[in-house]
Amino acid sequence: MLEKVNQIVKSNFGCCSEEIRKFENATNNFVYSFTVSGKRYILKLYRSTDWPEDGKVQFVNQLLIQNNIPCAELIAYSRNDQIYPNGYLIEREVQGTAADKQVFDKEQETELYVKLAELLSSVHNLKIKNFGYIGCGIACYESMTSFFEDEFDRLNDGLKETVPETRFRKMKEKFFGTARDFEDLPSVLCHGDLSKKNIIVQDNGEILLIDWDDAMAFNWMADISRLTFWMKQNYNEQDWVLFRNTFLEHYRTAYRKSEFSSFENAFHIYSALDSLLFSKDIGDKNMENRLKSYLDGLDLQ
Repeated sequence: MLEKVNQIVKSNFGCCSEEIRKFENATNNFVYSFTVSGKRYILKLYRSTDWPEDGKVQFVNQLLIQNNIPCAELIAYSRNDQIYPNGYLIEREVQGTAADKQVFDKEQETELYVKLAELLSSVHNLKIKNFGYIGCGIACYESMTSFFEDEFDRLNDGLKETVPETRFRKMKEKFFGTARDFEDLPSVLCHGDLSKKNIIVQDNGEILLIDWDDAMAFNWMADISRLTFWMKQNYNEQDWVLFRNTFLEHYRTAYRKSEFSSFENAFHIYSALDSLLFSKDIGDKNMENRLKSYLDGLDLQ
């Protein structure tokens, strides 16, 4: 694989890398850091031929730049290179450290979520036509619930041996019983994988989001619910409440903010099922067992 990395670097920069380092904790793709002429770059080699969907990475990057939202500089993106046909992305490495690699005290971590709320308030102002997969900028579902009808079919197929059919049906009913009440919320750019691993704290203290491969067109509540689900899995009860409420206090939207909790509780069902299928696919038994316990404890009455 290192030979392929060097070939890709040479085809894009006209020379070999001075240094290559593999990121060992990457689960979805193969990720490397490399140096050319003293500058550091990130190379992501995609495992899948159809994810992220064609056109999305370039579209999102351009949309962020046009709206002055900080992001990594996209250098190259290809799904037509014979060196690695699955596709790859090259970005300038952001000067900073991922938030999940830093040790924060309570005050510093609270401030992190204040900054994240301000950043996402701007991101969620970016409207997208329709819902679901973005592709080249126009999503393919006229409503959010129509997208999730297909999503729950996918989850049901993948989790038949893990989640009993009757319980899965109740989870689906609980989700749609709430989600349909929020169809009036506009479709906006959503990061799709909000967690500390995708927040870079720059050297100047400001933050930006990386890894937009899972970007989708949903309402703002869906994106934030994914974040609070991650919080619930990774903080104790006291801290999860503190950081969640801090975020919501500083998040700005004109759309039904006071009703977020109702949508959030329903969306956590989808998040748990989706994360459970992911944990099965990558063979993470610890995550799988934790998510099964979470789902078993849901009140579906």
